[in-house]
Amino acid sequence: MSDKTRYLIKVLAIVSIVYGGIKLLFGMKSVWLTIQYIFYSTSEPFWELLYWSSLTFIISLVVPIAAICGGLGLLQQRRWGWILSIIVSLIIFTINCAGTINFAIVSYYFRNIPMPPIPEGAHVEYYSMIPTYITTFISLAFIIVLRHKSVKNIFIQMY
Repeated sequence: MSDKTRYLIKVLAIVSIVYGGIKLLFGMKSVWLTIQYIFYSTSEPFWELLYWSSLTFIISLVVPIAAICGGLGLLQQRRWGWILSIIVSLIIFTINCAGTINFAIVSYYFRNIPMPPIPEGAHVEYYSMIPTYITTFISLAFIIVLRHKSVKNIFIQMY
């Protein structure tokens, strides 16, 4: 196979490792806040807390660790790394698409509700969906590139 394809695989591997590392670092904060909420919340039912906290653990810990492992497998040009990277990219793409659709639906339903008056000295925060869009398109690009014929042939011919 061409050197361009092997170079592209190494770039994808490094991006996957860096992405997994960054998400793991920021995910630790989410896990810590979730653990605190489990112990100090008295208003939520236990099973609902267990459901949401398990989702937080999976998204904040398991997916980034899988992205790092998949990136290491891609770097070594192993077939399991290729498969794991495709699976992780599909998971990230699905989660981001679901979040974007949820944001669009909620924004649509609340668009005509009048804004309450903001007290003097209050701080208003606005959240941007741009990072979600960027990671969605990057994960889609990963899926397309990893499923490309030249990249697929490298990993299929190995076994």
